[in-house]
Amino acid sequence: MTLSVASVHATQQRSNSLAVFLKRDAALSIFLSLFVLLILALLVGPLLWPLDADAINLANVLQAPSAAHPMGTDDTGRDMLARFLAGGRTSVFAGLMIAVIGAVIGCALALLSGSMRGWVDSVLTWLTNSILCFPAILLAMAIAMALRPGITAVIIGLSLHSFPWYMRTLRSEVMRLYGQDFIRSTDAIGAHPSRILLRHVLPHLIPTMILQMAAVFGAAILSLAALGFLGLGAQPPTAEWGAMITDGQQFFLTGQWWIAGFPGLGLLVAVTLTTLIADRAREVLDPRSDAV
Repeated sequence: MTLSVASVHATQQRSNSLAVFLKRDAALSIFLSLFVLLILALLVGPLLWPLDADAINLANVLQAPSAAHPMGTDDTGRDMLARFLAGGRTSVFAGLMIAVIGAVIGCALALLSGSMRGWVDSVLTWLTNSILCFPAILLAMAIAMALRPGITAVIIGLSLHSFPWYMRTLRSEVMRLYGQDFIRSTDAIGAHPSRILLRHVLPHLIPTMILQMAAVFGAAILSLAALGFLGLGAQPPTAEWGAMITDGQQFFLTGQWWIAGFPGLGLLVAVTLTTLIADRAREVLDPRSDAV
């Protein structure tokens, strides 16, 4: 009973520290608020601006930003604001999927590797190191060409490359926790290994996993945009920020900057906010930091 109380107290202390820096750290609160506003704008935007993102209107080709079209129109007369919102939802959804899939697989493998050790740890470590030998873009390109170019293939490829980062980070944390007295004592009194993993080890991994997810999310959006730029990401007529930048680059030098400019700005804002959130949260959560 004493041991369980101590373990729960340790978990609550970690959660309390997370709540404290969310309340006290002004910079992180601002970054999180701006990111939430961006997500809300992408989700609620179609209700406020209900134009069809794929509707072609040859009478409004390459119109500059105006009251009728706040972000202008593209070379087929499609409303750029509607496509900006649709492309943002595609990019953000894909980034979240990649971050979540990588976190689930990486966390599961880290728990297995860090708890079982021996040949299991050696095999899983070799597997993750082998995957990390390939650049994320090249691996995603290979999978996209092997399957079929599109969002699904890109999500699979980038998720496959993202989970080793979770596994390597969380594996060391699992091994550190297994060296703690409360884990050793829990094992000594006969607690089932699965109970130790799920009840006492996993809760301590959540803050680290969230920080890694923020970093992976930003990198995934950039990689998705790069693949869209190469024509291996979202396929027409699906709107996606990277593909929209590719479509608009040919018009940039002739004065129609808005076609690539607004998607590029959205991409810049999303990646910058997630990077700032991850960096600031890491500084505050780091016990060696005096940020709090």
